[in-house]
Amino acid sequence: MIIRIDDAEDARLDRFRRIRDRDLRADGGRFVVESPRVVSRFLAAVDENRSEVDAVLLAEDQRLIDPESVPAPVMLADRDLMTAVSGYHFHGGAIAIGRRPGREPGLESLLERIPRTGAVTLIALAGITSMDNIGSIFRTVAALGGSGLVLDGDASDPMLRRTIRISMGQVFRVPWARVRTLEAVIPSLRAAAEIEPVAIENLADATPLHRAVLPPRRMLVIGNEGHGVSADTLDACPTRLRIEGPPDLPADEGPGGPDERSLNAATAAAIALHAAMTRDAGGDD
Repeated sequence: MIIRIDDAEDARLDRFRRIRDRDLRADGGRFVVESPRVVSRFLAAVDENRSEVDAVLLAEDQRLIDPESVPAPVMLADRDLMTAVSGYHFHGGAIAIGRRPGREPGLESLLERIPRTGAVTLIALAGITSMDNIGSIFRTVAALGGSGLVLDGDASDPMLRRTIRISMGQVFRVPWARVRTLEAVIPSLRAAAEIEPVAIENLADATPLHRAVLPPRRMLVIGNEGHGVSADTLDACPTRLRIEGPPDLPADEGPGGPDERSLNAATAAAIALHAAMTRDAGGDD
């Protein structure tokens, strides 16, 4: 159903007025998606029965999304009205309200969407609380051909508005799962899918990434920038790799040093994933 609206006080726009994350979560468990590219990726997930849409608000002059193809009420308005109603300037002419499932996807759901044979690279996030990092990592996994993401119980919510936007909608494309702790699911990943954990951590005794021999089916564990991968998760990871800095780096600034340099979690994930993909392609032969 397509509805043309020219009055900002129209009651049919009420669902778009309070679209802060905390308000939407409290109001029946919803989330907001914005910008034509991101909304189009969200709607593709809706078409594949992997998400649900409540309503869509589109600028009449945007051209990426066909209002006739949306399986929900579509309201058409000019951009100034959209900004006045939503309170945001960065919608790009498209805002959608999605419905959260009863619970986040679990490990079984993720395993159903990854290859049963051949190379697999999952990225596991241990205590990553930055919504920017979560969004960037989803986008990186999509861009570099990663197989999916595993988030522990402390990792930030992928369905936050900023995370969805930074991911460029890849939160709706990349398979992911929420687990309580990573160390608890590592045995299940080994038994069900032959996936081995690999911790990316700046430990003095860790193997430099450029020298690593990676298992063909692996989960690269990225830790919190403040305290890294937890001791329990490290104990469950027989393979530990570090991303080295320049060879002339002072000893106290290198891995294990008292003033060691460290990388942003999203940057570390991108470097580790790219290294894994390069090895799969035979780039280090």
